[in-house]
Amino acid sequence: MSASLGASAYVDVPTYLRAATNQETASLLGLNTTVGGVSAVPAGSTNLPVAASTGWFAGPLWLLDGPFSEVVQVTAAPDGAHLTLAAPGTQFAHAPGVSASLAGVSGALAETLLRASGWIEGYCQQGASAGDRSLYAVSRFERWGMPSARASLDRDGVLLLRPGHFPIQSVTALAIELGQGETLSLDVSQIELSTSGRLIEIPYLLFAGAVTPGEQLILETFGLSRARRQWATVMYTGGVPYDLQQAAVWVASDLLAQRRNPSGAAVVHQGKFELQARLRGDASDDSILLSHAKEALEPYRVRVM
Repeated sequence: MSASLGASAYVDVPTYLRAATNQETASLLGLNTTVGGVSAVPAGSTNLPVAASTGWFAGPLWLLDGPFSEVVQVTAAPDGAHLTLAAPGTQFAHAPGVSASLAGVSGALAETLLRASGWIEGYCQQGASAGDRSLYAVSRFERWGMPSARASLDRDGVLLLRPGHFPIQSVTALAIELGQGETLSLDVSQIELSTSGRLIEIPYLLFAGAVTPGEQLILETFGLSRARRQWATVMYTGGVPYDLQQAAVWVASDLLAQRRNPSGAAVVHQGKFELQARLRGDASDDSILLSHAKEALEPYRVRVM
């Protein structure tokens, strides 16, 4: 279980517009502003300060704030510097400068950016399918059964643990649940991290502090088994240590480009206009933009688990 996260936005509206992708975006933007004020707006706010509200209308407002992105409903604009939101208001706190935008006449750019971010998480497959797919480097707590592909003991008595998110930056707690309510905490100062940042290794005999009588009894009578069911728990910070803006720009641009090429054809001719969507000889059916994104994301992709 991780700290509560919202939708992921690896790129926001102002950043995408600065990327100069040559994609048409004016029809996908209504009100395009940022959170205003001088301090963070707390969670649960229904009166949202904004840099400007000219051109507002009632409807969904996208707040693209990294791992704490969300969609709220605008109901009114009491003045030029605030928007009134439907209850229950914001789910997360948002600092001044966070992107806030409404849809345009032909769609919503912010929604497309969230779809692109979701595509990235689905492609990389980090985390658990029913839980945290975010690639952001945040503190996480996970519990894995062992022996399994995630957690196991090797024949030298070394615990091997592959958390759901990588690269791993730090580990703050690591333990083995022995059963009968007993947990054996390990000394995290003794861990070894693989160069890829995907694997934690530590000899299970390196305890953190004294062993309790219950732990001692279990270790002396059963010991840790490579076959018997046990559980490993870990508190760590893992995820991509820098942003994924460029990959998100490429994926979002691919989604937007489908407006000019809805059939996904490799080459489109319209009078004197010609669009080549894929590299010649590429049998993957991926666009040039999507190929660039996949290449950038390859180090953070889970292939077999």
